[in-house]
Amino acid sequence: ARHLLIQLRSAIGWCTRRQFISTPDLMLLQPKDVGVKPSIGETTLSYNQLAKIWMSIERSRGSTSNRLLHQLLILYGARNSELRLTVKQEVDREEGLWIVPAEKSKTKKIIRRPIFDAADTLLKKAEMTYGEVLFPGEDLKTPITISGANKFLRRIRGSLGIGDFSSHDFRRTMATRLSEEGVAPHVIEKMLGHELGGVLAVYNKHDWISEQKDAYDLYADKIFWHLKKISG
Repeated sequence: ARHLLIQLRSAIGWCTRRQFISTPDLMLLQPKDVGVKPSIGETTLSYNQLAKIWMSIERSRGSTSNRLLHQLLILYGARNSELRLTVKQEVDREEGLWIVPAEKSKTKKIIRRPIFDAADTLLKKAEMTYGEVLFPGEDLKTPITISGANKFLRRIRGSLGIGDFSSHDFRRTMATRLSEEGVAPHVIEKMLGHELGGVLAVYNKHDWISEQKDAYDLYADKIFWHLKKISG
């Protein structure tokens, strides 16, 4: 409700300034009067928990598309929509990059992430299985819907008994675990697809691809070590 009011006020303000409409009483209502600010999530998962989630995904009866999507969400720490809407040409094999175009990015800026070994295996499987749309829904022509992806993860969560978590928590988990491993903050920010602040955002267009790749490899190795441990 709060976000909707902010958007409505913006649209009404635009119309009012151009004298398309008179100022309505709605403009007297402030965002602070409606609802509450979204709470900041606190959930972070251990490597052991990530390994259990991975194993549950692997053993689930969900579609190959949904399984691959969520395993890559764990590894990349990307936003759900960035991966879910990926098409084949956004995976640049020649440059070794997965590129999220500006129109699919929350920041409205291109996001570049390296294709590292563990992700490469999953991306190739998606390409060979589905073709142009890497993570399709039931029609195999359009991407999985957000509701379809969330429904899959709810089933996985319900089967584990390790508490509540969402795909967004994979992002916070990756950032936290890699900070513990000593990965530089600006590298983690690039991995998350965040814009760097201040002068860096204006002048420094470097994506630290090599450093990202090292961090992703380290993260995947940690998860797979725990996966091997719990699977015997």
